[in-house]
Amino acid sequence: MKWCVVMAVAAGIGAGTTDASAGGMRLRAEGSPTATHRGSPLRLPAVEDGEPPLPVEPTRLQERIDAAEPGATLVVGPGTYAGPLVISKPLRLIGEGLPHLHGPGQGRVLTVSAPDVTVRGFRISGSGLRLMDDDAAVFVTGDRAMIEANDIRDSLHGIYLKRANDARVVRNRIRGKTALPVPGGPVEAGLGGGDCDASLLVANRRGNGIHQWNCERNELSDNEISDARDGIYFSFTNHCRVSRNRVRNVRYGLHYMYSNDNEFVGNEFSENAAGAALMFSQRLVVRDNRFVNNRGFRAYGLIFQSVDDTRIEGNRIERNAVGLSFNQCNRNRVVRNRIASNYIGLRFGSNSDENAFSMNRFARNLHPVETTGEGGGNRWAMAGVGNGWEGAAEFDVDRDGISDLPHRELDLFGVLRRDFPAVGLLSESPVVKALRFAHQRAALPGVNTIEDPAPLTVRYWRRAGSAVMPGLTGPGIAAGGMEGAVKKGARP
Repeated sequence: MKWCVVMAVAAGIGAGTTDASAGGMRLRAEGSPTATHRGSPLRLPAVEDGEPPLPVEPTRLQERIDAAEPGATLVVGPGTYAGPLVISKPLRLIGEGLPHLHGPGQGRVLTVSAPDVTVRGFRISGSGLRLMDDDAAVFVTGDRAMIEANDIRDSLHGIYLKRANDARVVRNRIRGKTALPVPGGPVEAGLGGGDCDASLLVANRRGNGIHQWNCERNELSDNEISDARDGIYFSFTNHCRVSRNRVRNVRYGLHYMYSNDNEFVGNEFSENAAGAALMFSQRLVVRDNRFVNNRGFRAYGLIFQSVDDTRIEGNRIERNAVGLSFNQCNRNRVVRNRIASNYIGLRFGSNSDENAFSMNRFARNLHPVETTGEGGGNRWAMAGVGNGWEGAAEFDVDRDGISDLPHRELDLFGVLRRDFPAVGLLSESPVVKALRFAHQRAALPGVNTIEDPAPLTVRYWRRAGSAVMPGLTGPGIAAGGMEGAVKKGARP
């Protein structure tokens, strides 16, 4: 066992000096950097990483937190420190050498109940397993928290924000709890998966990587999340920005409901049961994200349920069971997305209205579109610019990259694919190909279809180049409204 050294410096005296070779903690008050503390160091026992935490550790570490002046910086050196811990005043808790905050397997490991708290540079593990009690590695209720560069694992929820506003959750690595303690006790009873390995914690009994409830103006960026129930969870949370996160091997990469005015930019959701499910919300921005390799029975890359007035732009939606799905969605703009190599590219219900699609590229989808009937108020072109459809006839007399004939995307089987999956085998049959060919040239009566009045040709994509890729603006799309939509004369 090694010994940690704590140097306590009173507020207003300045920053203390410590032996750089001593692992442990030191306390700094924000202020003059020159004066030193003249008292004797307090020796605090810690244990090597991987050993069981000492039973006296929570009291001693909690004492140092409680003794710190508001606004002070407490630096914690390498070692394992037992929780649970509570920070109830403004404080900066900084780890050096990735010290381990280890919970007892019950409740929350670290609770932040005060505003203006920073927690940086720790390994945190060992929360309880009770979903009804919101057990978590880090549980935050104070405003303006900074949770940064932590390695969180073996816990129910990773970071739980409850009525916490203006928080920043940045550069954390979160891996959910996948196995139960052995032997299982009363807390773990019934959490296994039936005939599965009794030590396995099934996905629907795990917690979420980052969970937000009733929050405002939070930033979640550059986090890596895996093996949780849902990667990022939103409920009644508004005006947040979620950027550059990577989420994999979870149920829903993003599970989102009853939350408005949020931005999702540059994230990657891959290898999940479903990439993202956004429901019952308004005025979102979903831009330059990747929803890829989300496969499973009825899995989706990106599904919208009752989402209105939202912009979906520049996303890659590839290699999913269903790429993009809309149900009861209104007044959304879907621009410059690549929807490729999915089993079903776009699932679109007739109960959605006033949505506009432009410059999206549909390629190598086994079934490009599944629809229950196209609502008349939806637009499949904006400012005279439609979408790219694999296999569409190209008749472009003026050689501007926009076909002079509309493209009709036929869906003969519709929802029959869900109840009778074998029907999908007929999609490439000669009869279906012939009907699709005929329908593109003259609309067949009584079939489900969508009609793009200005489909894009190969020439358009060559002329646009990288402008159709995420992060850039393609030709022919104004930054403003939808004036001139579906009017051939309004081309650029």
